[in-house]
Amino acid sequence: MRVGAGWTVALCGAALLLPHLAAADPIAGSSSQVGAWRVAAYTRGKTAVFDHCALYRVQSDGFGLAVGYTSRGIWSMGAEAPDWNLVANESYSGTIQLGSASYAFTGRAFGTRGMTFNVAPEIFGQLKSGLQLTVAANHKRYAVSLDGVEAAAQRARECVRQYAAAPGPPPPASQPSAPAALTPTQLVAAIQTLLARLGYDPGPINGEVGLKTNMAISAFQKSLGERGDGHPSEAVRAKLEQAMAERAATSAPVARPAPPPVAHPPPVVGSDAPSKRAVAGTGTGFYIAPDTVITNFHVVNGCSELRLRKNGGDQGAVRVLATSRADDLAALRTETAAKSFLKLRVGAPIKAAEPVLVFGYPLAEALSSAGNTTLGNVTALAGLRDDSRYLQISAAVQPGNSGGPAIDEAGRLMGVVVAKLNALAIARITGDIPQNVNFAIKVSTLVNFLDANKIGYEPADPAARELPVTQRAERAETASTQVQCYK
Repeated sequence: MRVGAGWTVALCGAALLLPHLAAADPIAGSSSQVGAWRVAAYTRGKTAVFDHCALYRVQSDGFGLAVGYTSRGIWSMGAEAPDWNLVANESYSGTIQLGSASYAFTGRAFGTRGMTFNVAPEIFGQLKSGLQLTVAANHKRYAVSLDGVEAAAQRARECVRQYAAAPGPPPPASQPSAPAALTPTQLVAAIQTLLARLGYDPGPINGEVGLKTNMAISAFQKSLGERGDGHPSEAVRAKLEQAMAERAATSAPVARPAPPPVAHPPPVVGSDAPSKRAVAGTGTGFYIAPDTVITNFHVVNGCSELRLRKNGGDQGAVRVLATSRADDLAALRTETAAKSFLKLRVGAPIKAAEPVLVFGYPLAEALSSAGNTTLGNVTALAGLRDDSRYLQISAAVQPGNSGGPAIDEAGRLMGVVVAKLNALAIARITGDIPQNVNFAIKVSTLVNFLDANKIGYEPADPAARELPVTQRAERAETASTQVQCYK
């Protein structure tokens, strides 16, 4: 299944709103009941143009779940609860429990009762009868039965085929024809390849949407004078292809695309000796318990073996305990207990301009094997496109810092380093090189990930006192480790 655009359906008299369109209207006569699920077709905004079909059900406690499906095969999700007490247009993070699997998500509220979800695409393939879907967000937890969802989803597909085939107003003469439909992985990989050829940095060309891909798309969109939402879509691909054609027409040089990824089995615990496989990349991790290391998902993704290093020496192999592709987080389990670990800043809101210290192992084989410490401040309380899962920080980071700790003045963990802004791509757009624009995943997002996967951690004292910078640096260094990815 593909996932992407927002959608609009009715739930308990409210409407789930698209981020960029007005409320949709149901198409008369399209509604049908499939078990406990209602399936109906909806128009694009207040027009007569078909947009999507949706299936939804409401539990007796007033909690409702809706799943939308478009003619391009894009699935999306949202929910409504009577006492969520949300703030319209604000972003919220939470978790979805589906059977034994947990997924972190971000949502955007369309009113006090409901929100649309930005969830990992694979969740839609896991919606099956006999399971219960539980949503935890804004300190509330609701559950809905998925019994009969397969039949309702099939009816939604039939609904799309029926109403998408109905004649509608012709497109404007200048509108380009839609490109051939791709699977979600193929679409994202195609966009990543085109971005790389145009000189943007989308990260690995692997068909998976990460922060780097979002940033690269946003930079490209802004180069066209658009708002720059950073979302992959068929329209983005068409514009990238047009930009490539224009560049080819002027014989401008293009960047060589990165090679496609190679599938690997999940990382496993190896022997005491390092693997003879080549090191494909390195990142940073840090301990939150004597046997638990946190890092980024993109640091461990596709690795056949993971090993830890400290001060140039091998510390042994580790195994993956849990991951979240959506939040770019991974938890690793070690067999050798660490002497020091970081406590998490829980219950003390992060404020703009707070000092931050970052530790990591950037530019492996070039800089010190003992790691590097940088200082800065919290420069914004959200990431790109106001993503509330992230902090923007001015502390310098480089390749290899990914997954490292960002700590506050009291030595408490406040974030996980994840990315830096592509200065060259921004310079091509603005004519100026941005300085020290880097991002960390908020500790609250990490806590949601840990709670969803039942991984233990120790909260820090909310009233902890400020430490000298040398003590903070020592605390970060002793709790950190380099993570090596072998392929």
